[in-house]
Amino acid sequence: MIKGLYEAHLPVKSLEISIEFYRKLGLKFAWRDEDTAFFWIS
Repeated sequence: MIKGLYEAHLPVKSLEISIEFYRKLGLKFAWRDEDTAFFWIS
């Protein structure tokens, strides 16, 4: 379990692929705009 992480910025080549990757890791998708996506760790 991740504890103590407040915020991280990770540049990626493909936002679509990255969104799917982090969803599969169990992060909860919060929202996105054109070039940014936010997730919650629950």
